[in-house]
Amino acid sequence: MRLLPTPTDDQAAVFAMCINSISDLDLRNRLEAISLNFSAAAQDYFARGHARQLYLIPAINLRDDAIVVGAVTKRELKDTYSDHMVGKGKPARAIYDRLILSAPLRRCPYCGIGHTTTLDHYLPKARFPLLSVVTLNLIPSCKDCNTDKRVAYATTETEQTLHPYFEHRSVIEEQWLYARLDMNTPPALEFFVSAPAHWPDILKARVAAHFTGYNLKARYSLEASNGLATLRDTLNLVWDNAGQQGVREHLNATAAGHARRHANAWDTAMYQALAANPWYYSGGFRLF
Repeated sequence: MRLLPTPTDDQAAVFAMCINSISDLDLRNRLEAISLNFSAAAQDYFARGHARQLYLIPAINLRDDAIVVGAVTKRELKDTYSDHMVGKGKPARAIYDRLILSAPLRRCPYCGIGHTTTLDHYLPKARFPLLSVVTLNLIPSCKDCNTDKRVAYATTETEQTLHPYFEHRSVIEEQWLYARLDMNTPPALEFFVSAPAHWPDILKARVAAHFTGYNLKARYSLEASNGLATLRDTLNLVWDNAGQQGVREHLNATAAGHARRHANAWDTAMYQALAANPWYYSGGFRLF
């Protein structure tokens, strides 16, 4: 999980930029007529995001041709995003591109392993169409995170996954992601959540919901399996120069370096687990 700078866009201006590129005059007029509704929804999102209460925004369960607000249908609201923000050559495409690039090194803030190639609607536009082009609801993400989430959304406080724009700094600064070496055949790294004991129960539940919702256990294990194979050759060289103690020191130093950068990255958890496992650093690394 990575925090991102909160977009400071004038949400009404974003909405106007999207609908001003619509050539259908009737549709444009109907969308302009709900500008105040859109602004109110964006303001409500901002307030609830800071309070970490986005689960209180009511979802709608309507067909695409049903009216959502004013004289505008669900499909027309969703199309303001897909046609007039994502659409290449549209004025609002500049906003889309800027948000994609807002993630440092183009790393997905949800998982930390994928590259940002799309924008995820934190509250999905299929259930919250009035929020389709609210930039506070648009998170740069990788395809895997966007796909794994699908149209899921929280209906209780504890189900809320972590939000890169509004989250507690403690989810970045304090470690909650760990790994252990499963000694079954073949041995493999297993990732798990263990939040700090002093955290409130709601935050503990939310990091667990994030870990499950984005399928991070399986995805981090896959990353680790590739990392372990590469690490084997490095540790063979360390062993030749400094023996078992050198291997353990190398793992500890590498773990500390990764933890300084990201306390809850999969590779931080991996190196910590390996440095704490005598079987691995005494020669077990050769079996990967």
